[in-house]
Amino acid sequence: MKKLLPIKYLLFLLLFSAKIVGQDSLKHSRKYYIESNLLVSSADKTPFWLRTNNLGVIPNTGTNFMLRGGISQGYNLKPKRYDWGYGLGVVANANFDGVDALLPEAYIKAKAGVFELWAGRRREVFGLTDSSNIGTGSVTWSGNALPMTKIQFGTPNFVNIAFKGLLAVKVSYAHGWFDNGAVKDYFLHQKSFYGRIGREKAKFKFYAGLTHNVQWGGSRILPDGTKEILPQDWVAFSAVNIPVKNKFWLKGVDFTKYPAYDAGYEFGNHSGSFDLGFEIQGKNRRIFVYKQSPFEYLATNSGVTEFEDGVYGIKITNFNNKAIQEISTEFIYTLNQSRYVTGFFDLLGLKPERWEADDNYGNHGQFTDGWVYQGKSIGSPFIIPRKDYVNKSGEDAFQDALLTNLVVFHLGMRGILTSKQIQYQLKMSHTKNYIRSLDTPSNQFSLGVFTATPSNLLGGSELLANLGFDTGRVFTNAVGLSVGLRKSW
Repeated sequence: MKKLLPIKYLLFLLLFSAKIVGQDSLKHSRKYYIESNLLVSSADKTPFWLRTNNLGVIPNTGTNFMLRGGISQGYNLKPKRYDWGYGLGVVANANFDGVDALLPEAYIKAKAGVFELWAGRRREVFGLTDSSNIGTGSVTWSGNALPMTKIQFGTPNFVNIAFKGLLAVKVSYAHGWFDNGAVKDYFLHQKSFYGRIGREKAKFKFYAGLTHNVQWGGSRILPDGTKEILPQDWVAFSAVNIPVKNKFWLKGVDFTKYPAYDAGYEFGNHSGSFDLGFEIQGKNRRIFVYKQSPFEYLATNSGVTEFEDGVYGIKITNFNNKAIQEISTEFIYTLNQSRYVTGFFDLLGLKPERWEADDNYGNHGQFTDGWVYQGKSIGSPFIIPRKDYVNKSGEDAFQDALLTNLVVFHLGMRGILTSKQIQYQLKMSHTKNYIRSLDTPSNQFSLGVFTATPSNLLGGSELLANLGFDTGRVFTNAVGLSVGLRKSW
């Protein structure tokens, strides 16, 4: 059994903070919650939609009791030029493997005008994607894994830069720290840039941008037992920040002193997405259409040569329909991976540079654990670690750490049912995972139903009931049910 000493102190902090709210809560968007939840499964694994995209806090153990709570303080409800806030979330899980304590959120933030600086662990949404948790999540940063510790500077919202808000941008720059795996003590470099054409309240808006992530630095033990220090000097740092093939500012640098992998390709493991989208807002509904194209090795045309790879999504928000307030449909395709030039370029007779089927989205020859944190995929939850595949075999055609060859059809919706105001979410996905070959898919269907019913218990709370179902050849066939109680104030 793991010791719970740290969580005792954290729970004490939550309770102590709740007692000193007083009149100050009127000036800030301060929130508290505490929740208990019991999950049982027909198998020794937790169904897919009951555990994914939950900040990595729900284990894949089948049966689990969870207790969690949190406090957050947003910026002043009356906007101020300078302000600060914080967030803290703690989780305790008890199952047949023991008792585990997690800290999915613990951050402090400060703003000056339109800019924000924050440090710690924090729930985030990157890219043009569904942000209400009924979709599959951003292709490179979905909220599936435990948030990693970061320091980030940027603009949390779009900032008007020209023509009275007709042009706006949103940017971020961050440094983070990964956990130890095959590589020890390595870093995250992350930046994003998104633009918007159209004023905030316009009926039509167009969006475009990119998110760029890199695993870099650290050390690893080679098969012969020697220790290799991966580059983390100013040369590596600059190359990680500016991933162009012709590093003109590094002329005169002796690249022979660096590992051949870094000198020949890129320093670190690059991952990210180019995003496009547009939004139409009418009187009764809003329609958001988006496309995320994953890339690797940004110095090449990755993400352009295989443009059809990625997430295609349509989200409809209804303002006057409580039963279906939001509905999201998504299609994910990742079978190009630079195996061929995308149809658009082929039609034009263009042959851009590509890496000949080497863009396997998150897998890497040095960072052999892949694009994961605490053992869970950081990107799309459908790009799963091999250890989670129920039929894994040494005879599989693709032996990477992450299973990245797939096609997904997904439907999600949320709304409010009956006069009792029962809130619900529905998620359904059908997946074709190509693991043994590109001709023979392993099919998988996963369902998630989530409900929250208002209750008078504890002076006002919510009764939670969630159902998960898996059937197919990728995960263990299982039916799971979780029930719980949540108090927020």
